[in-house]
Amino acid sequence: MAQKENTQTLVQNSARFYCSICKRRTKGFKSQAGLQRHETLKHIAYNTPPQHIRSVPKSELLHLKRVIVKELQKRLKNHHTAVGEQTFSIHCSEDAFVGLFKKHITRYSPCGSSYFCSFKGEGAFDEIGRLLNDKNWGKRNYGEGQLSFVRLYVSEEFENNSYKQKKKSRLSVNGEMTVKWKVTGGKDKENHKFEAGSAQFRFFLDQCQI
Repeated sequence: MAQKENTQTLVQNSARFYCSICKRRTKGFKSQAGLQRHETLKHIAYNTPPQHIRSVPKSELLHLKRVIVKELQKRLKNHHTAVGEQTFSIHCSEDAFVGLFKKHITRYSPCGSSYFCSFKGEGAFDEIGRLLNDKNWGKRNYGEGQLSFVRLYVSEEFENNSYKQKKKSRLSVNGEMTVKWKVTGGKDKENHKFEAGSAQFRFFLDQCQI
């Protein structure tokens, strides 16, 4: 499905930017950056998608799920140097992203036209498995007891005994996978814009013997 040309939900009048979330009229902001700071401070938990979102065919959502699983599996490498934070991005429409992650969106920013999801906790692995229709989405068995997997949960005992000895990253401590959708691109000297929506996945890759 083609990416819509206007994906931002900004209320702009007389060179001022107004918050579309606030129920009461505000004085507005001089810049988009000022509006973004306001959203972060006042509406960090706002997660209602905009009204322009349209439903997409089930076949498109199924394809998106398969793409996500494929890209995740490609990064579940077996070498010990692969352990740590991993990041990858895929292109997808705003409609498809909301269609798949709607119930899991923790924040939507009208100003930045971006969405944020977070998966963590003891039941997060199975939750994502149901979302992607693949119970083995985040683990890869290399045989001889070698397993690479996405860590989404760190027990208190494991953290106290093991992670104090390692350089901690935010994702390794929390046991978390984050997904952020936004429009990326640029423009040339003639103001020709080239942009599309993309979803960025960040997670912590770990390994173990089974």
